[in-house]
Amino acid sequence: MTRRRQTRWALNTLAVLSFLGLVSPGIAGDETLFYEVRDGAVVFTNTPTAAAKPVPGWQEADPRTKGSGLSDLPATIYDPFIDRVAEENGLSPGLIKAVALVESGFDPHALSPKGAQGLMQLMPGTAKEYGVQDAFDPLQNLRAGGTHLRRLLDQFDGDLTLALAAYNAGAGTVVRHGGVPDYRETHEYLRRVKSRMGLAAPIRPPEQPTASEASYRNVKLVRQPDGSVLLVN
Repeated sequence: MTRRRQTRWALNTLAVLSFLGLVSPGIAGDETLFYEVRDGAVVFTNTPTAAAKPVPGWQEADPRTKGSGLSDLPATIYDPFIDRVAEENGLSPGLIKAVALVESGFDPHALSPKGAQGLMQLMPGTAKEYGVQDAFDPLQNLRAGGTHLRRLLDQFDGDLTLALAAYNAGAGTVVRHGGVPDYRETHEYLRRVKSRMGLAAPIRPPEQPTASEASYRNVKLVRQPDGSVLLVN
């Protein structure tokens, strides 16, 4: 189950009203933006302004947004469980499916020359870390792979590019390189996964947060399947 904690975030009346207006049916736009007002409150809006910035993690945290890639991925017998794992971890089902397709072609018995195992190609150490007893059991493997993706997204502040690079090359490698490592395999991996999700795959180094942004960079907006919205870290 997800270990995310719902974040308590103090907003003044202006911020609350702006936020509620944003998420009301028929009002929200394609991009969710935010800006700070003079007293430090945060205002959410879908109207572009010079001060407004995209909310970190919003677009890719919504499991029902365009770009989830579900229509571009083949149906499998694992789909109901993938949906369950995605819901548990606040992920797009399309993300888990795209990773599984690129990693193993949905082969639960896949074994790489480096020892990666199963649908999402878990290394033995990673499988052990998540309590996997049998890495070739598709359900155990998918749950551990989904949880690992969630942890990487949290570690890299919701940056899908960096999380996927870390899934492929290791989180330590991404940290040491200060972004996506200059490995042909990793660049190709990003291209293939994002292509399967219907996303462009720009590769960029991590942005340095400004002083005013750093305090809430780890807070993300997650739009639930029923339309409700959570602030989570």
